[in-house]
Amino acid sequence: MKRAPRKATCLAICLVLVTLLAACNPAGGTTAPPTQPSGTGRAAFDHLTLVLPAPYDPPITVKSVIAVDATVKFHEGETIYDNVWTRAYADLLGIQIDYTWVVDASQYEQKLNATIMSGETPDLFHVNGQLLKLLHDSDLIAPLDSVYAAEASEATRDIMAQDPIALKAASIGGRLMGIPITDASIASAPLLWIRQDWMDKMDIAPPASMADVLDIAERFTAEDPNGSGVADTIGLAVTKDLWGAIAGLQGFFNGYHAYPGIWFEKDGQLQYGSIQPEMRDALLALQSMYANGQIDREFGVKDINKISETIATSKCGMEYGVWWNPYQPLQLSQQNHPDAFWTAFPLPSVDSRPARSQYHTAVGAFLVASQSFAHPEALVRMVNFWTENIVRSEDQAIRDTFLGTLDAPDIVLYKYIITQIWEPNSMLRGGRILRDALARRDPSRLNLDEHWRYQIILAYFDQGIKEAWVEVATNGEGGAVSILEWIAEGNGIMNQFYGSPTPVMGEKMATLRTLEDEMVTKVIMGDPIERFDQFVADWRRLGGDEITAEVNAWKQANP
Repeated sequence: MKRAPRKATCLAICLVLVTLLAACNPAGGTTAPPTQPSGTGRAAFDHLTLVLPAPYDPPITVKSVIAVDATVKFHEGETIYDNVWTRAYADLLGIQIDYTWVVDASQYEQKLNATIMSGETPDLFHVNGQLLKLLHDSDLIAPLDSVYAAEASEATRDIMAQDPIALKAASIGGRLMGIPITDASIASAPLLWIRQDWMDKMDIAPPASMADVLDIAERFTAEDPNGSGVADTIGLAVTKDLWGAIAGLQGFFNGYHAYPGIWFEKDGQLQYGSIQPEMRDALLALQSMYANGQIDREFGVKDINKISETIATSKCGMEYGVWWNPYQPLQLSQQNHPDAFWTAFPLPSVDSRPARSQYHTAVGAFLVASQSFAHPEALVRMVNFWTENIVRSEDQAIRDTFLGTLDAPDIVLYKYIITQIWEPNSMLRGGRILRDALARRDPSRLNLDEHWRYQIILAYFDQGIKEAWVEVATNGEGGAVSILEWIAEGNGIMNQFYGSPTPVMGEKMATLRTLEDEMVTKVIMGDPIERFDQFVADWRRLGGDEITAEVNAWKQANP
């Protein structure tokens, strides 16, 4: 194995956590067995070329906690406590992982809050931005500036540098308090997805304006695009939650230059998008669509699962969603209609100004170390192991060992750990390389993941495998990823507030968001547009003005 050189109170938070837990019992979970399995020896990994520091000698024990979900599966004889990752940490890094509890992802925050209240803060764990601030203010987590400076590997530093906001979002008062869990922020930008086969059948041109979008919605509702012979289609899918990655409304509002739910600069100040006057025209357009049957009459009670059923049964051919929607749920269209094909479009605009897709930083969680933990540098070493050997590796043996294999696709090995961060630029960079390879029919410069996508796209064009349309729609020429590249070149608008919740925000924002969602839903369903005006006044009076002042004070302190 290749070796890399080694580079150089509680009361306040308890009161907050008691409030969070007051209405429910502590979440249950699986506690760790009294003894943890030991490693199998370094020889088990000798066939791999890994970048490693010198291991701890003697080994150290790290108490951690982890969230899993129903999709987490194991090879026979393995568990969350004994698997290739726990053995690698033990045998290669000298770090014995002791998961003191394991819970379903939906229960993680509640269980973690209860654990911290009990005075048993884990050594290493992950938190959201609000808890990061609370733990910092209660002196329960350790600053990581010095250990990051001394231990972060080249790959880790490069990944963090790809997102200028990442380390800032993890810093409080100028101190690095966590390792941000990074990803591609641009991936949250909404696109417009339309059934291309319906457009072709009905001789509909690509939408160039919001007027075109409204026209397509009307035709998809009235002209029987699915050929069923009955009036069973709607023009635009909308989920009851209004905002999100699937059938959300952010992209629709963006077409009217409105930016709901985010903070953006206007007149030299950060302003909240949902109270701006541009919201009115978008709301009125949605209200008209609903009145004309182009939005499901029951959208207010339909979650993503119900939306997926509508798409699977070809009763809808247009939705606003993120780049990966073809994988889920749009591919469900082929269950009943093998020729179904969805195409992504940049957001059309209501006027001559280009529409800008809104998006937010992908950093929403942070890896932290307890103030009482003697080895906070272990966190950085575990992250380095991931970035150097997994994110940057093109070695198939390493990927098979630590990620999983094609003969057991339901066993995803990296779900067994908390220290996974992703490369923010990899999607756009890989998309450019892949499209160039497709144009030249030369895959020689592709990495393993890109080569896999290359083969699938060729299978669509060369072999007529219709199911491969999902890769064509996402990563092919003119596909979703190429649109994201265009958005990233200055054609989007990013949420400019990325810090931990401000005091009044933490206290009142959830209530204000509920008021906002109720207003949007009711106006779409027919309430007078003046309800929006009343919402704006209520939002400002019930804490919004205070939050705006706090957000701008944060901006001044974090230029």
